[in-house]
Amino acid sequence: MKPESMMAMASVRRAFARGTALVALVGVAASVAHAQAVTAPKQIMQDSWRISGTAGAYVPRSAMIVGADGRNTQLGAAPSVSLELQYLANRRISIYASGVGAFSTLATGTAIQPTAVGPSNNVTLIGTTGGLVLGLFGDRFQPTVRIGGGLKGYLFDLKGATNQWRPTGDFGVGFRGAGTGPIDISAEVRYLPSTFDQGKLPLRGIVPQAQAQTDLMFTIGVSIRP
Repeated sequence: MKPESMMAMASVRRAFARGTALVALVGVAASVAHAQAVTAPKQIMQDSWRISGTAGAYVPRSAMIVGADGRNTQLGAAPSVSLELQYLANRRISIYASGVGAFSTLATGTAIQPTAVGPSNNVTLIGTTGGLVLGLFGDRFQPTVRIGGGLKGYLFDLKGATNQWRPTGDFGVGFRGAGTGPIDISAEVRYLPSTFDQGKLPLRGIVPQAQAQTDLMFTIGVSIRP
């Protein structure tokens, strides 16, 4: 296996380990939320709503700028979190609104100006999406399909870079398992296709274009059903 592939796999493993470590915190938050929901008036929290928190890994599959010498400018794998509100239209269809965040770093290639350094290479990705989550079959255990879209934001800390927001799709497959109480567990792979405007980075020697981005998110989490 090539050293680059080994390093990429190691980055993914580290990112997923950091992300899944956050699930314990999500579980604590879920327990607190449930304790509050039990005492909440029925008119405030209805059975048709689900609140979910997840943690996991963000894995970019495309370079932002492909270098002619193989030194690409690209984001690294990173831990991710999300918070989601779902309205259960019926047993199989849920309408969702989701906010996601990932905390990555930018590896600069030969297309970036040498003077573009600091204060850090940190990049925060923020997404806000909405759409449908379909429960395919089953009651206590349901395979799910996600279909939606929204916006993806890139917030840079690199000198000379400009923050940007781009339209994104939000597609996923996973499952959710309902326990005997109000808490569900879930796992999902989400695909967030978009483009990236290279002109927002401090470039040299290339004509900027809209570069396709194929980002994945691997998540596990818990949901509260009042």
